[in-house]
Amino acid sequence: MRLRVAISVLLVGGLLGPAAAHGAVPPKSARSVSVIDCQRDTGDGDGAATFEARMRALPRTARMQLRFTLQARTPDRPRYASIAAPNFGAWVSAAPGTARYVYTKRVENLLAPASYRVKLRFRWLDATGKVIARDQAYSRPCRQPDPRADLSVRSLGVQTLANPARDRYVAYVRNTGRSTADPSSLEFTVAGTLLGSVPVASLAPGEGTLVSIDGPACAQGDELVALADADEAVDESDEADNRFTRSCPPPSG
Repeated sequence: MRLRVAISVLLVGGLLGPAAAHGAVPPKSARSVSVIDCQRDTGDGDGAATFEARMRALPRTARMQLRFTLQARTPDRPRYASIAAPNFGAWVSAAPGTARYVYTKRVENLLAPASYRVKLRFRWLDATGKVIARDQAYSRPCRQPDPRADLSVRSLGVQTLANPARDRYVAYVRNTGRSTADPSSLEFTVAGTLLGSVPVASLAPGEGTLVSIDGPACAQGDELVALADADEAVDESDEADNRFTRSCPPPSG
């Protein structure tokens, strides 16, 4: 899916102030970049971000220029790197005599999971076209969390039954993701032996449920395992938290 970019520009004319020497260092108040809107992806590639750059004229400024570079960070690439986007990477100029320059870019079709930011380069030119000052800044990130469901086993307990040779194994599974998890199944294993698979109903984001199965009583120290989405029916944002392991507790009493 290709990124889409919308642009808006605000130019304000006015006096530029008294003359100053070439090479002036711009104060931080002379430029800024911010995220004024961050729309999260719902799974359809509809994530969007609006970045706004502002700069004001310095003494002896004849023209102001700025350049946007879009950068992204993903789970596979944890450091920010520049990515291609329409109308990014080129200098854009304010009209001569502009005292305040506001330039807004809205980037659409942002995919998740990822974080997006812009690097802004600013420069101020005199009447001869010479750069009298330059600076750069980074926006805060627009984070696009993974929109998918995420089933996670949060606990696994053992309940004694009237028959001392049998136990009930109870797991709590929760959808910690951002979308509804389809019906799935949860497997119980005791001391390496599969007890069976139990259906798990559809779970809304943040919803959890208890799932249980009866089986042979475990011996102290036996490994107990509960595995969510055992049939891989759910497209999850994280498969690493599906498995919960603990040891069989000592007999009560």
